[in-house]
Amino acid sequence: MPDQKITITYYTDPYCTWCWGSEPVLRHIKEAFGDQVKIELKMGGLVENMGDFYDPQNQISSMAQVAPHWLEASNRHGMPVEESIFTDPDNDFDSTYPANIAFKAAQFQSEEMAELFLRRMREATSSEHKFIHKIEVLADLAEEVGLDKERFKKDFVSNEAKEAFYSDLNEARSKGISGFPTFIIKNGTEEEVVFHGYRRFNAFASAIEKLSKEELDVSKPDDILSFVKRWHRVATQEVAEVFDLSYEDSFKELSAIETKGEIRKISLGNGEFWEDING
Repeated sequence: MPDQKITITYYTDPYCTWCWGSEPVLRHIKEAFGDQVKIELKMGGLVENMGDFYDPQNQISSMAQVAPHWLEASNRHGMPVEESIFTDPDNDFDSTYPANIAFKAAQFQSEEMAELFLRRMREATSSEHKFIHKIEVLADLAEEVGLDKERFKKDFVSNEAKEAFYSDLNEARSKGISGFPTFIIKNGTEEEVVFHGYRRFNAFASAIEKLSKEELDVSKPDDILSFVKRWHRVATQEVAEVFDLSYEDSFKELSAIETKGEIRKISLGNGEFWEDING
């Protein structure tokens, strides 16, 4: 396989529903290009204070207005959401910054596990009605993915984690980035393509092809069961994306595998995930 040719710098936020919707596309990129494309994660800080927040594009200025936006987005991107988290009277959420800082704290232990932790945060808040602004919830999720829980808790409240987040935030702001997801795709000679907002896989593939000076190896996905086992837990939409199937056909294929006792279905929000029973 050729050396890595392309870097995608991905500005994101754990709460961003269109970032959640981009998960199938990012997994498709990883399946297709492997180590030839590196994805660097940067925290963008979507909401500093919900009391001052206003999103003119989606007409959002309150918690309650987030719920229909999430549901509308889910109907378009296909990933499961549980929008009632934003109408729950027990939800005292007022900022996405704690979850951003939590990711930076996880990076102090391991880049690989921090990426798994980010995925786990997205799952938890998007589809499991979990409050990822709370340290006890974050610490449990960190432990789930293999991070040292006590070290995570110490790092989370440290000045170093906050400074690391603000470094990402300032970098994003210096580039004029305030909406997420934003992707900056570069080659080794600093030529770049910038995507503001959600994009389909074909858009990324075209940009990667344009920026690559040599032809990259493009892998086709193997069977669905192996895909589930590799990622341990996948949404129906992720199988649809990677295997170029309709959502309905993906559900049928996954259900057939489930009847053989090799994976299990977990219904969450308005969709479902599939887990490797042995994973």
